[in-house]
Amino acid sequence: MSHTICGIDLGAFSIKLVMLEVGFRATHLRGLLETAVPAGDAPLLERQADAIREALSRVSAEATPYLALPGDVLSIRLLELPFTDPRKIEQVVGYELEGQIVHALDDVLFDHVLVKAGGEGSTVMACAAKRDEIAQYLAVLEAHGTEPRALYAAPIVYRSLSSPKPARAADDADDAEATCEVILDLGHLRTNLCIVRDGQALAARTIKRGGFHLTTAIAQAFNSSYERAEVAKRGDARLGGTTERPLSTPIEVKLDAVLREALAPLVREILQTLASFRASSKERIEAVLITGGTGRLKGLPAYLEGELGLPARFLAVRSSAEMRLHVASRDDEPNTPVIEADESSPYALATAIALAASRGGKEIDLRRGPFVFRASFSVLRQKGWHLAALMAAMIIAVGLDVGAALTNLGSERKELDQQLKAATTELFGQPNDDAKAVSLIMTKGLKEELAPLPKATAFDLLDQISRKVPDDEKIKLDVMELDIRPKKTFLKGTVDSAAAVDEIGTKLKEIECYEEVSKGAITEVSGGGKQFTISINAKCP
Repeated sequence: MSHTICGIDLGAFSIKLVMLEVGFRATHLRGLLETAVPAGDAPLLERQADAIREALSRVSAEATPYLALPGDVLSIRLLELPFTDPRKIEQVVGYELEGQIVHALDDVLFDHVLVKAGGEGSTVMACAAKRDEIAQYLAVLEAHGTEPRALYAAPIVYRSLSSPKPARAADDADDAEATCEVILDLGHLRTNLCIVRDGQALAARTIKRGGFHLTTAIAQAFNSSYERAEVAKRGDARLGGTTERPLSTPIEVKLDAVLREALAPLVREILQTLASFRASSKERIEAVLITGGTGRLKGLPAYLEGELGLPARFLAVRSSAEMRLHVASRDDEPNTPVIEADESSPYALATAIALAASRGGKEIDLRRGPFVFRASFSVLRQKGWHLAALMAAMIIAVGLDVGAALTNLGSERKELDQQLKAATTELFGQPNDDAKAVSLIMTKGLKEELAPLPKATAFDLLDQISRKVPDDEKIKLDVMELDIRPKKTFLKGTVDSAAAVDEIGTKLKEIECYEEVSKGAITEVSGGGKQFTISINAKCP
């Protein structure tokens, strides 16, 4: 049975939703949805929660929501550990993190993911957030009817947009040749930066600069309202520097100058982050992938490419999601640069959240401890009639199967009863279909027909004959023939005198099984010996 996962980007300007239908064998992109955050004097989080409720009502009541905490409430640290055992890592992450954050460990919730493991140790990315802020975050969402299944770390979860590359050969495994990409999500109030490689986040941070600051700069420079400045930013404003369409009017030139000045703090933070990453990791950055609502500012890729000294292009979020969902069939396709932002570019964070939820792997989830998600059975209640119908169908199917089996057994029993009657008629002269009675009769008759055990065997008689016959010191006996049969024994031999024959006969009569000993004719043989025969009738079988 498939279910729907909903990744939600809790933006300050609008709420973005990405729905994935997760089945047993495949996961499909179901749709994208964007809803503006309503204006008002209420706190931003409450207005965002209202927008989520409205958006979910347009999607499906069965969708499971997943969210991410904004980076400005997180503490993200990269930890180097001298071992790779996951159990040891789990035990020491808290102690290592405590020395690098300003809050006490009891006041935060933290989680981690393994970035890299090797012979010398492992690299772990850990993330912590204050318990009070998580509690407030969840309380506001639940009060407005939204209970997220997980709370990911916004700057880190972008790693799910990066597909793991095939394993490198031994001669290509040099770290100097490894390349990374920078995912730059420019939002309304903040910009998320995540450096990824092979499906792992190597560095992540949130910069509190975004489209709001650009709009404010335009409004101040032209002494206009915020709303008019926003319209100008989305319509006429563009960054110069491209030869295709140079700046032609004074307004365009002034807008270009205002935007460059407003973007300077953001660019400075990005350059510092990239420099720090290069110094610590020695990795080579291949390109900057631009996404987010503010990322659609005209001329931004060329401007960032010039400022950062790196190739800059838009991140095709929909294509990345489809490739992550069908990696096996898309591995050989070239990664072509995207020149213009498409309709999916603002959905990078929501897509990353949905992909992270759908793949079921290890992710940083700060819904832990007292805030761990407890599954609700509301979906089962909604599907109660369907489940009951399925259960009834299963019971009926099992009943039919058992009934058919019993019918077959009844037919076989009737056939066996007929065979038993025929056999007993042949044996006893009358039919009998009582199997136990027939078995008892057969067992009793078999015992009666069995021959009794003999009182003495032929071996026993031979032993007794050898014991009774006089020894060689008294007579000289040469046995020529000895035949021991049931009820009869025959002995033929030679002795030195006729008296010896009488003595042998007398001794054989002493054997218990022998009744009558008859001596045959005694004849003289060469050497003066006497040949004799003795026939004995025995009472033992």
